[in-house]
Amino acid sequence: MRYVPIVAAVLVLLLVPASLRAADVTDVPPGVSTEAVKAFKRGLELHKAKQWTAAIKEYERALALGGRFPEAFNNLAYCYRKIGLVDKSIELYKVAIALRPTFVQAHDYLARAYLAKGDRAGALHEYEIVRRLDAKLAACLWAAIQRNDPDYHDMPWGSGAFILSSRPAA
Repeated sequence: MRYVPIVAAVLVLLLVPASLRAADVTDVPPGVSTEAVKAFKRGLELHKAKQWTAAIKEYERALALGGRFPEAFNNLAYCYRKIGLVDKSIELYKVAIALRPTFVQAHDYLARAYLAKGDRAGALHEYEIVRRLDAKLAACLWAAIQRNDPDYHDMPWGSGAFILSSRPAA
């Protein structure tokens, strides 16, 4: 039965919504230098290793090199939230959303940042946007809101499990 771990790993990947993974560059805007993209990719590797401070340096380098794409702002914001700079993360998530209003992961993480600040109304507002964009991700976010835990199931390299629950009352 040596195939069981492989099957389990594939099932976990299938159960985890793609929008829960650390954001990689999906669409590099014209004129963005390859150096900016390389810095972003280095930041992404550090991010996945939970080396938040080192990832911040690479994401900021990517932005300084002209890498103004939503994923850079989103991932930088995530790292700032993880080191406790929630207000800074909120500003950066809003930039990511301004660059791509339907960037569901940025809306999810902005809701989690609001939750970290104790702003349940802000979290619920973002939840409604996430619910319209991605039902699976909305279920994960709603579980975090129910638990008042911004980190609940927001890391795809964790268990991959999430709780389905009913939509919150307005």
